[in-house]
Amino acid sequence: MSKALVAIRNHLPTRYPRTQRGAATAEYAISVVAACGFGGILVALLKSDVMMNALKALINYALQLAGVEGVQL
Repeated sequence: MSKALVAIRNHLPTRYPRTQRGAATAEYAISVVAACGFGGILVALLKSDVMMNALKALINYALQLAGVEGVQL
């Protein structure tokens, strides 16, 4: 980079101090990893027979309350 461009770049205000560069990206990355882990746990729980039966019972109960008869999941 030429000396003139370096001089101009050094005088431009920065959005974040140099120590904070990339901090937001790292926070988003940690959030995404945590969300994926939480999603994996939910998938494992919902695949279990106990949870599937509980969800089916809940859906059937809601359908009966709505007046829909004869539907069994």
